[in-house]
Amino acid sequence: MIQELLTLDRRTDNPVARRRKESHGRTTEHSRVVGVIDVDVAFCFYDDPDFRVDADSDSRVLQSWHGLLWTKELPGGFRIEWSAEEESTCLVHNSHLGNFRISSDTIASTHERYVPDLWASVDEESQRAFNRAFYTVGGFIVFPRHPGSLNQRRGWDRSIADRFDLTLECIRRHYLELDPNPLGAVLSEDAAFFGLFGSGASGFQSYVEFFHLQDLVDGLSVRWLDGTQDDTWSFSKPALPGNAIAYRRYLESLRGFVEARNERIARWAEAH
Repeated sequence: MIQELLTLDRRTDNPVARRRKESHGRTTEHSRVVGVIDVDVAFCFYDDPDFRVDADSDSRVLQSWHGLLWTKELPGGFRIEWSAEEESTCLVHNSHLGNFRISSDTIASTHERYVPDLWASVDEESQRAFNRAFYTVGGFIVFPRHPGSLNQRRGWDRSIADRFDLTLECIRRHYLELDPNPLGAVLSEDAAFFGLFGSGASGFQSYVEFFHLQDLVDGLSVRWLDGTQDDTWSFSKPALPGNAIAYRRYLESLRGFVEARNERIARWAEAH
């Protein structure tokens, strides 16, 4: 039922899709237009005509927007530019900076497959609202793409369970060379990519700023989406909330982060 609700608006008279078509070639609120490519932070990728199962792999629009948003100056002063890979929705870059292949990854998840009973405790209208909010551009990021890549391992590892704040904590520990780090091995494999943003504390801060993640950090600490006040996360404890109240609070917090990130993306786009 929830999938049916999510896809109801994909008709030809869908006002969201119609607004997207009408905005091509001109600047609209919360959009950046370059030629016929617009970045609309209000657009839900369930309404993308290309959407079948997963916007990360289905959507050419999302691929284009990632290419636009992340083509910009790096901390070292070099400008990194991304090109679309024709046979996939990946982006590639080849220069003196290195050879990189990246792909989209969802960073705002309901974790339904991990906690189906908790997801079922959320009313249908709220399920639809959470899903649609999470499927805006603020709910996506890019990671290096290769077999056993970060986007896969953070889902496989139950101590992370696809939580992006915990993923960001692992990235922080990579930059600061701290242990334990459940994702340390794959982050080391991708050291050249993360090295684009520098090293140590300044590298982590540059990574956060580059991808508009400031609302998920406080100085050099990650803000936990479940409301935990501890400065340091213990990966020995369960990654996901254990009851319906805590789970709903987590989803609300995650939605707040996505909305705040969308605002940052929109402001950056309007200024460039």
